[in-house]
Amino acid sequence: MAFVVATVVILGPAASASGLGAWSTPTFVYAASSIQSPGYSYAPSAIAGSTERYYTCHSRVSGDVRDHAFLTKRSGGSVASSASALAPSASGWDSYHLCDPSVIRVNATLGGQSYTHAMFYLANDMNCSCHNQIGVAYSNSLDGPWVRYGSPLVPFKAGEPSSDWGAGQPSATTIDANSGTAVLTWTEGYGGPNKGKMAMVDLDGAAPVVTGVHDITTSGLIDANGNPDDLNNFDIVYSPQRDRFYMVRERHPYPASSPNYISTAVEVLSTPGSDMWGGTGTWTVEGVIDSSVSGAARTHNPGFLRTEYGTLPNENEITVVYTTATLDPGSLWSYALSRTTAAL
Repeated sequence: MAFVVATVVILGPAASASGLGAWSTPTFVYAASSIQSPGYSYAPSAIAGSTERYYTCHSRVSGDVRDHAFLTKRSGGSVASSASALAPSASGWDSYHLCDPSVIRVNATLGGQSYTHAMFYLANDMNCSCHNQIGVAYSNSLDGPWVRYGSPLVPFKAGEPSSDWGAGQPSATTIDANSGTAVLTWTEGYGGPNKGKMAMVDLDGAAPVVTGVHDITTSGLIDANGNPDDLNNFDIVYSPQRDRFYMVRERHPYPASSPNYISTAVEVLSTPGSDMWGGTGTWTVEGVIDSSVSGAARTHNPGFLRTEYGTLPNENEITVVYTTATLDPGSLWSYALSRTTAAL
């Protein structure tokens, strides 16, 4: 979780690093300042359609550094609405920050009631970027209302100090459109290097069940200086045609200048489905979005435009929705969303 409306300088298309075509001229999507001033919005989970839906980590009210999961609807190139979709609870493990929503269509059951959609989210109970856990909520519509499962789906690791970052930044897909099982990925941070994790989540029983937890390989992840890199702030999308997972992540190292906790570039990579299931293989770099594309001092907290099943809407292209920011002072209040597309 990062605490994060820039004037975005729009440049021409830039060359990609490897497997993708040139990035299109960026399109501005949304700034929280349209309804709050100051405000912030970042970490998008975007769903394609005639009405596009952007679920984000969003400021609760103007000037308040406290996170909600927001839903912003966009149609015909304009924002139609933006409002809180899921708020922190009044008390308990998810009572302070609630962030990083990832929404998918899946057959789910809770309390004997059937649901068609699940929202995975990060939450905590402390005024800090720490003690994070992952929860899940259910709905019969992309627009809610959302009914939360009362306990953490991925709890904070027992025995670790509460000041550690914990588990969060979930991203989910449903490989089988008629299944009650989700594919869930997330970030864990406990003292050492960050780790990307993956598991299957059965949502169609009396309670969600997480199985097959394993590390996501870091082979092929290289930072801007050519050194092996770790993994955090990433989103995934699945290509059924290729049986391939695509990932967009923040590239390290973070800059020395302030803000020094978000990236200057995001990177798109891919790996075969079998390697993702096994935690093996090597990531292939497909493209990079940096200031030459975004025109922003910071390019960070990215996500893909996906179907509601977490798959590519168009097998011939890939669209990245990323967060931009200015330099400090005031970078948090400049967090806003833009998007760009490249041929695949």
